[in-house]
Amino acid sequence: MDDSTPPQQQQQERTPGLSVDTYEPKEMSRAEFQLLPRKQQKRIMKQEMWDRRADEFKEKQRQKNRDGRRRRKERVREGEVPPRRKAEDQIRTNHRFVIDMDFDDKMDDREIKSMCAQVQRCYAANRQAARYVDLHITQLHGRCRQRFDSALAQHSGWSPEHVKLDDKEYPDLFPAEDLVYLTADSPNVIESLDESKVYIIGGLVDKNRYPRLTLDKAEKQGIAHAQLPIGQYVQMSTRKIMTVNQIFEMLLRFVDVPDWKAAFLDVIPARKLEN
Repeated sequence: MDDSTPPQQQQQERTPGLSVDTYEPKEMSRAEFQLLPRKQQKRIMKQEMWDRRADEFKEKQRQKNRDGRRRRKERVREGEVPPRRKAEDQIRTNHRFVIDMDFDDKMDDREIKSMCAQVQRCYAANRQAARYVDLHITQLHGRCRQRFDSALAQHSGWSPEHVKLDDKEYPDLFPAEDLVYLTADSPNVIESLDESKVYIIGGLVDKNRYPRLTLDKAEKQGIAHAQLPIGQYVQMSTRKIMTVNQIFEMLLRFVDVPDWKAAFLDVIPARKLEN
C-alpha cells in the first residue's frame, strides 16, 4: 500500500467489508443508519460484525480445546506427562493458604485478566496435586469478581474441597496469630511450613510498581510476615518476584516433598536462574 493512501482508505483496505458506506445494519434500516454520526456508525458496524462472528469464534475455541485434550492424551500415552489425578487418589493435608485479592485498584484491566488466570492455575494445581491443601481466595471483589462472574463463570463448578472463594478478608476467617504474609520484602525467612499457620500470597500483578505494599499491609495489620528461602537454594538472575501461581506451586511441591531446592527448580523458569 502506498504511503500516500488516505488513512480511512487504508483502514478499509485492511478490513474489507467494513466500509460504513456499504454496510447493511442488522437492527435498523439503511436510511436510519445513514442519519447517524460517522463515529456511531462505525461503533454499531463493528459491534454487529463481532456478533455475527461470535458463533464462529466460539466454535474455533471449542475445537482448540478438543485439540488440546487430544494432544494431552497422546502425551499421556507416550509417558511425557502424568494422567490427570482423580480426587479419590489425592491426600488432603492440614496446610492452609490464602490468595489475598485486595489489590483490585492497583491493577489495570490487562493485569486483572492475568491475575484471574493465575487464580485459575492455582486451583488447577491444587486439584491435581498428590497432596492438596486448604486454599482460600479472599477479598474477591471489584473487577476480579466481575470477571469471575462473567468470562470465568465456570468457576461455579469448582470443587469446594480444593478452593473457597470469599469476599471477606482473611482476618475475618482466621485468628491473627495464625497468619503469615509471604512477601519478598520481609527480612524474615521461613525454613519450613507450619501446619498451624495460614500463609498468605498477595494477589497482585506487577509488584515492582508497589514496593513494600504487602509488607506494609502485614505490619499495619499486626500479623507475621516472611519470605521464601529462595536465595539460600538457587541464584536468581532477576529479583525474587514470581507470579502468584508460581509461588503457590512451589508451596505445593514442598508440601508433597519437603525439599525447597527441588520445589524452586521445578517451578522457577530457567531464564530467571543464573547459569
